[in-house]
Amino acid sequence: MSNIFKDKLILIAGGGHFGTEAMISAKASSARVILVDNIYDCKASRFVDERVKGSDIDEALRVRSDRAKFFLCDAVEFLTNFMRRATPDYIVPAIPGHLAGEVVKRWLEEEGFRVEGEAEIVREVLKEIPESLVMNFDEDVGIIITSYMPKGKLCKIPCDQPLDFCRTTGRPKAGPMYSIFEFATWGKVDVSKIIRSYKLQRDVGCFRGEEFASFLSDLKKIETPYSLAIGTSCSCHGVLNLFSVG
Repeated sequence: MSNIFKDKLILIAGGGHFGTEAMISAKASSARVILVDNIYDCKASRFVDERVKGSDIDEALRVRSDRAKFFLCDAVEFLTNFMRRATPDYIVPAIPGHLAGEVVKRWLEEEGFRVEGEAEIVREVLKEIPESLVMNFDEDVGIIITSYMPKGKLCKIPCDQPLDFCRTTGRPKAGPMYSIFEFATWGKVDVSKIIRSYKLQRDVGCFRGEEFASFLSDLKKIETPYSLAIGTSCSCHGVLNLFSVG
């Protein structure tokens, strides 16, 4: 584990398999670790040093290096509240669904805006993404899930995610998934933000809190109504939400 994470504040949303891998790696790097899950005995909870019931942001900010605090509460609610007070260095999305999209939706709703999935834009964006890369989508929710890995197959771990081909299947890539999202949403929405994810550990991704915080701050300055794309993606996989905001 690289020492670039030493003393960094890492927020892990979800304490299942990937959250546990992130927890082990983050503690090994002497990071300051916050784990959030609504299951008391989740797998990652075995590695924490302290448990806190509820969303206590002041307590979270007191976490020390090489220590991990577990907050028993909803991860989307916790991260939304946390981002109004402070910014984690890295965020690990390890819960079902699209963490960034759900936080953006809650953030805007708490500001008094109406946020809904935009079915028409989902259909338009899907036209720009190769059909074989689309794993699932829901027009009502406004979400598209993509991957270079065919359904039913698993990535070989570890993988350095080459930009031009899939390490597992050998299939050439049309480009990194984050670039495909940027291409597919261009001209389709008024506001688009594709957040690139990075490796925290060999099979765990994370994204930079500062980039996410800056985007949330910018949303306050945009005049409604507008359409919005928010995605998180590595080279191989991605999740994209498409909303209307009014």
